[in-house]
Amino acid sequence: MSLSDVKKSVGDHPSVWLLAIVFVAGFVYLLKWSCWSGISFINVNATNIVGYLTPLLLTAALIERAVEVVITPWRDPEADDKTSKVAAAKDQAGKSDATDDDQKTLADNTSDLNQYKGKTRQYAYAIAVALSVFAVTAGIRTLWPLLDTSKPVPAGQLDFFRWFDMVLTTLLLAGGADGLHAPINRFVSFFRE
Repeated sequence: MSLSDVKKSVGDHPSVWLLAIVFVAGFVYLLKWSCWSGISFINVNATNIVGYLTPLLLTAALIERAVEVVITPWRDPEADDKTSKVAAAKDQAGKSDATDDDQKTLADNTSDLNQYKGKTRQYAYAIAVALSVFAVTAGIRTLWPLLDTSKPVPAGQLDFFRWFDMVLTTLLLAGGADGLHAPINRFVSFFRE
């Protein structure tokens, strides 16, 4: 990658580069600041991991369903209308006497539907993040149940671990239950092999 490519990339995506710089600077700061040893976890195997993570999976599934309940009433009428327009435009564009205008109408309607779906996905994700923050505040955690509490951990490290676990859990819950099933299934199948 040449210097001109980097300059063009920075010009095209300044927020991504800023985020990357902040991330790297934060990581370097944390490396210099923290001098903690590793945290001990309980013995995890295929049988007990499912038990520990079942509340997380259940919470993610319930949040997913709650988001559907909130989003569906106001999204569906307009989505149905846009889907009908796309279907009608497909029918017209598929006829033997279809014109370039028919193809353009199909492309425009499809683009409009996709933009609408994208916007509602953003709203759904925002609602999922908010509900996930509530769940984490109530005490749902990903890594905390796996922590070996019989071994001492410095208070600052424990606080940092708790905050990391809260952020991680919020993101996992907001991602939905399907996103949690895959890594757990891989983990369980790894132990069964």
